[in-house]
Amino acid sequence: MLLQCAAACTPAEPPLPTVQAPEPAAPDARAPEAGDAGLWQASTRSPEPSEAQGLAARLGALCARQEGALDRVATRLAARGDAALEPAELGFELRVAGSPHVWPRSWSYAGSALDPEDALSRAKRWLAGFGDGGKRSCGAAHVKGNGQEAVFLVAVDALADLNGVPVRARPGQWLDVSARMLVDARGAKVIVLGPRGAPRAIPTSLDAGVVRARFAPSSPGAWLLQVLADVDKGPRPVLEALVHADSAPPGAFHSAPAPGEEAGAALTDPASALFAMVNAARRAEGAGALTRNSELERAALVHAEAMRDTRSLGHDVGKGSVKSRLAELGLEPSAYGENVARAATAERAHRAIWASPSHRGNLLEPRYDSVGIAAVVGPDGVWVTEVFADLR
Repeated sequence: MLLQCAAACTPAEPPLPTVQAPEPAAPDARAPEAGDAGLWQASTRSPEPSEAQGLAARLGALCARQEGALDRVATRLAARGDAALEPAELGFELRVAGSPHVWPRSWSYAGSALDPEDALSRAKRWLAGFGDGGKRSCGAAHVKGNGQEAVFLVAVDALADLNGVPVRARPGQWLDVSARMLVDARGAKVIVLGPRGAPRAIPTSLDAGVVRARFAPSSPGAWLLQVLADVDKGPRPVLEALVHADSAPPGAFHSAPAPGEEAGAALTDPASALFAMVNAARRAEGAGALTRNSELERAALVHAEAMRDTRSLGHDVGKGSVKSRLAELGLEPSAYGENVARAATAERAHRAIWASPSHRGNLLEPRYDSVGIAAVVGPDGVWVTEVFADLR
């Protein structure tokens, strides 16, 4: 499983999902295959009212709000009989369902006959095990069949809501991006990642908690829009939307290898493997190679260990922000940035970082000449911190 966030700073990417694997359960009726292109909603937006009833509505009521798009995701997981998706695939399911939220988590519980109160108690304990701030939003499903019964829950801590952005568009068509922050933000920007080339920030305003930008896809293909906000724990993605310009949405989730991924295949140390992958990706995109720096490595290691120990993904999980960690080492670089991730392997972490606009922006930033990488292993996988800087 993997999650990631990114911070890019010039002075002048969950606690993580806990997945409980269910006993096999059969839904009342088979739903279409996950990722079926016909299931994509017309737009990506939040919140959407829930129409859940019965136990599914009671599960949703454990959260600050229940959202219809997240109900659809929970129902699709129920159709598969499996909530144990990698976060990248779970995020894809949110996009299919029309939800813009990031860092989703999923949970399920099954048996031959469920006690509703017991199921609610278990779900409540799971929900208490993480917290990213913002407004806890959930979707739920309750299924029965073939002597089995199961509940599925999808949860996000929403830091912002998005007005409708169409899933399909034409090249050159102007699209309005409008988002409302649910938490205080010191700044925000919209980053766009197209089918080719590096990510780019587009002109963005933040006024009275409302983020606004305009964007037009310049060529056919898939365009990922990411709203990056500077919140209490630093810059992090808060919303995402996929726009398909003169192209059909994909029929299923596909995790494509990232440039440079093969460079770390022969290395057993995950930090060394990531360093090789970072430089190979930069070479593939025409950016200069980075030098591995021991002091940046120290700043990365203390943070990776803190994330592992607290099981929290962020840029400040108790050991300070990247800026404060660099200052403690006597470093005041003219530009710096940080990527963090948690994944099953170093290759998966690199793949997730590459797929995110803000992460790829850090990885390919031409101003950086040095990097410190830490990858520490824990029961949840590999916790990764990449600290980039211009030390010239």
